[in-house]
Amino acid sequence: MKVDVFHIRTGELADAAACAAIKNAWIEACEWMPPVHSAADVERHYREVVFPRRRVLVIGEPVAGYLALDEEDQEVTALFVSESGQGYGKALLDRAKALHGTLRLWTFLANDGARRFYEREGFREVRRTDGDNEEGLPDVLLQWDRVPIRRAGPEDAAACARIVNDWVDRTDWMPRVISRETIEGYVSKAMMQREVYVIGDPVEGYLSLDPETATIGALYLENPGRGHGKTLMDRAKADRDYLQLWTHEPNKAAHRFYFREGFELVGRKPKGEDNLPELRMEWHR
Repeated sequence: MKVDVFHIRTGELADAAACAAIKNAWIEACEWMPPVHSAADVERHYREVVFPRRRVLVIGEPVAGYLALDEEDQEVTALFVSESGQGYGKALLDRAKALHGTLRLWTFLANDGARRFYEREGFREVRRTDGDNEEGLPDVLLQWDRVPIRRAGPEDAAACARIVNDWVDRTDWMPRVISRETIEGYVSKAMMQREVYVIGDPVEGYLSLDPETATIGALYLENPGRGHGKTLMDRAKADRDYLQLWTHEPNKAAHRFYFREGFELVGRKPKGEDNLPELRMEWHR
């Protein structure tokens, strides 16, 4: 079947049966994939759950492939095509990349073809499980980021310090109790003592982590709202089951972000180094 790979549209509920049929055909053809649900149950799930709750992109008329996207979590929850090697998967994934700066997805370790495809598409491995899914098969979490993330070096100290100082200057409730020069000195010291990750080129944000205590000491962004904070946090969570941090009590935006990331409030102190009350939060996998 010849399909125009540029003919991608938002799926409608009427497409649920066609999308479910593509997935069912893949399950039936896959020797290592256990059929944990009947074909009818898969179609019902697509009608009642996938299409009402996800953004679904479909390609072709008739439908030759689809991608389901949880936009809040920036997670691709399904990507199936009727015929591999035709460019349908790449076209769908390119459209999803255009919508988000970060994408995550799970794929089975046994799915060598999918893993090679995602590697070519710039996804990197975040973590694995021994079968923490309903199929009971080992799987791997992969992530793609439009903006590069890397381990920081001493040469990044000035850029990171500038981001902190600019945040202090534009935040009404944050007093300037430490000079700009002193902050740069603190950041330079952290580069030598902690794991520090930066995002962007030039640097648009950074996260500082004490690996011994699993404490996030800093998370600052030049332009919040672009998904960079979540990308940095995902890097901190990788291969860890626990994280902790302190955040200023007046920083309501940070609280909302940490709660979305699964952190819980566990403590409070009336005055921190900035003479402001602080909240202690923890994340557990």
